[in-house]
Amino acid sequence: MEKPPMNLPSTPTETIRSLLFEKAASLNQQLLKRLTDVSDHISRGENLGVIGALEGLDSDLESIRTLMRLMRDHF
Repeated sequence: MEKPPMNLPSTPTETIRSLLFEKAASLNQQLLKRLTDVSDHISRGENLGVIGALEGLDSDLESIRTLMRLMRDHF
């Protein structure tokens, strides 16, 4: 018989928090990728590449901020 994974959330609140953190982690990885792209374009002097890589950065940051506020205020 298989043992269940050790870190399963035990309550609905913990499950929701876990999902919110997973989403935030995913968005954070997107941000890190964008910033790496920005750095690469800057080092090559590619101003249009920098602008393109920055597109959506504010939106991703705001999404993470919103998820954290949701947790703070409701979970």
